[in-house]
Amino acid sequence: MGRIRVAAIIIQDHKLLLLKGKRSNEFWTPGGGREEGETDMACLKRELQEELMLSVQSALFFGEYKGHSYYNPTMELTQRVYIVNISGTPRPSAEIGAIRWLSKEEYYTEEYAKVAIPQEREKIFPELIRRGVW
Repeated sequence: MGRIRVAAIIIQDHKLLLLKGKRSNEFWTPGGGREEGETDMACLKRELQEELMLSVQSALFFGEYKGHSYYNPTMELTQRVYIVNISGTPRPSAEIGAIRWLSKEEYYTEEYAKVAIPQEREKIFPELIRRGVW
């Protein structure tokens, strides 16, 4: 079956919010693994509060993307992606090493390609651009 990750697409001033863990060089969208019995919305609210001290105001389902975990390539991963409106200013928790607001122009650079999680870079972000969300 694999793992289900619920991901938040947060865009402000035409920039996409990304973060990375303290022991990681890669950036990814906020969110995390859905716990047993947890809904997508409950997961989004919990993860955004834990990671960035943010509150979810609304969330609109964007799509589901299947692949494999970046950190465990043998594990199947389904990302359930939502466009999320937040309240508050992102403040990284102890588990977060850095946050970054990424523009579309930066997305196309080689520098970003070296630090991005491939499933997001190759599937989700192009779909955000194609559908005019970002």
